[in-house]
Amino acid sequence: MTTFLIVWAGRLLTALGSGISGFALGLWIYQQTGSVTQFATGLLLGFAPGMLAAPAAGVLVDRHRRRTVLLCADTAAMLTAVALTSAELTGHLAVWQVYATTVVESLCAAFQWPALAAAVTGMVRPEQRGRAGAMTQTALAAAQLLGPMLAAVLLGAGGLRAVLVVDVVSFALGLLTLLVARFPEPPGRPRRETDRPGERLGWRAELAEGRRVLTGQPGLRHLLRVVTVLNGAEAAATALLLPLVLSGTPASEQNAAVAMVSTSGGLGLAFGSVAMSIWSGPRRPLAWVTGATVLSGVAVLAAGLHPRPAALAAAAFTFFLGLPVVSSCAQVLWQAAVAPEAQGRVFALRRMFTQGGTLLGYLLAGPLASRVCEPLVAPDGPLGSTVGRLLGTARDRGSALLLCLTGLFLAVVGLLGRRHTVEPLPPADPIVCDRTPSTRISANSANSTDPEPL
Repeated sequence: MTTFLIVWAGRLLTALGSGISGFALGLWIYQQTGSVTQFATGLLLGFAPGMLAAPAAGVLVDRHRRRTVLLCADTAAMLTAVALTSAELTGHLAVWQVYATTVVESLCAAFQWPALAAAVTGMVRPEQRGRAGAMTQTALAAAQLLGPMLAAVLLGAGGLRAVLVVDVVSFALGLLTLLVARFPEPPGRPRRETDRPGERLGWRAELAEGRRVLTGQPGLRHLLRVVTVLNGAEAAATALLLPLVLSGTPASEQNAAVAMVSTSGGLGLAFGSVAMSIWSGPRRPLAWVTGATVLSGVAVLAAGLHPRPAALAAAAFTFFLGLPVVSSCAQVLWQAAVAPEAQGRVFALRRMFTQGGTLLGYLLAGPLASRVCEPLVAPDGPLGSTVGRLLGTARDRGSALLLCLTGLFLAVVGLLGRRHTVEPLPPADPIVCDRTPSTRISANSANSTDPEPL
């Protein structure tokens, strides 16, 4: 675990720096423009480019050394942060420059996360992989909890330039840990037994092979479905909770209520992540995925049925408590079922699907709540006298109904796969590895991809 701990420390610092700068730059865009649309555009650019570039990134991760890919992607991201800092120091910072930096960092993260997830397979023993995945989730939880707080402190002490300097320093420290660490690489790039020595599969063939591995087993398809739906539910719940808190709370208590719900969710995520980091993991990870998914669905359902600040805070804590369990257990199953030399493609494709769930959750939550659910449960709507009465305590009945439906759907999706199993790799893997040295990736060729969790 020593090598993993070194790399993990670097990822933690980088995630904190990115969390601080992301919060501060989003706030800066809104203060400069006063436009919610431009603010939302920055959020969209934070993951949409990387999601689209994920398939190409996965192929490159499998074709080249994972450490080299990480070094190149981190270097590219740091250079963009340096450019943004220089623009601020010279007084030429503009919104379009923040957008451009966000796009580049999104693309870089598409390389970083598949490469790191695939590299962990060789860094830690199988029985420690659940703990490693949970520690990664802990780093994300720390960035989520501490990022806004530290950003506020830095903005008050030195303004935006202090935030940007800290971001550059965090990237530099992350790069230093990669330079120090030496972790195992897969034996070579994949080829079929009928290929000549050194012959490489084409891009389409490699992506098709990665897609077949990702969905080849019913258990893996179920995992992909669960994590995608869970990400969508998280995005939808995040978008819907704020209106529910504000609609059911007096104006004088709204700030405290929002803070209570937000902090409860962060504490649930942190508690679950730390608990899974200390524990070596369950013997039946797929059963734990099912249980945690159902629990999260019930929490979302309860939030819709009782949209009061205290109940919403309890639901947020419970929902986010289950996320690290699903994340770490699912990662253990994927690492056991996917050959190391194919994990870059498989994990990148998985990331593309799961981030697609997040994107759909953000895009559909508002329109579905206001244009579909609200008319249904209005006093004169078709469900006004039945479901509407059940949700009668909620002023924003559309959001409450959508939360209930989201929770039910999440629980059903979790239960549908309770009988599935995930088969680990057999001793003799059908994919043969080319033992010839792989071509190293250049710094220029690594500058195009996104960010997923650590």
